[in-house]
Amino acid sequence: MTDERHGGLRRSMRAPAAPAESPPEPHRAQVPTIAEVYERHAALIWRIVRRQGIPDAAAEDVMHEVFMVVQRRLHEFDGRAALSTWLFHLARGVVSNYKRGRARERARLEVVAPPTSSLPDPEHAAERREAAGFVRAFLGGLDADKREVFELVELDGIAVPEVAELLGLNLNTAYSRLRLARQAFARAIEALRAQEAR
Repeated sequence: MTDERHGGLRRSMRAPAAPAESPPEPHRAQVPTIAEVYERHAALIWRIVRRQGIPDAAAEDVMHEVFMVVQRRLHEFDGRAALSTWLFHLARGVVSNYKRGRARERARLEVVAPPTSSLPDPEHAAERREAAGFVRAFLGGLDADKREVFELVELDGIAVPEVAELLGLNLNTAYSRLRLARQAFARAIEALRAQEAR
């Protein structure tokens, strides 16, 4: 075989092109600084921590721990979900760890301390306790799926589309759960008013 016979083939073969730069990842977001995250999302993290049952006395420490985790893991944020969604899941993990630690500590110490109240007005304090008890009882009677959506929308002030994303729900499912929870809340209030009228 001569080059003349395969000359056309050899001329048509070219050296492989240099590999092109890989395109940027489609979901990779500009990673904000920890200061930007804190400035934009501290209030959300505070609400999440409080709604997960962390008492005021410990909420600041837990929130601080959340932002320590955020600082360590911020480079992992890839933009596939909203930053608030990513933060929500991190905060829930930190809260769970805190609760497990407190449970272990209580078990070791076996100490039960009565809660203290710093409210100066006993009547106001009683009304707040009664209202809080009503809401806790209502939330305790809801199934977990409806309760989670209701708390995030009504108590934390998060928009339903963001709640759907946070919880990995279809948007219609999130709206349906919220509607059912609101209807149940309205019925609970009506029942309370009827009971008080007696």
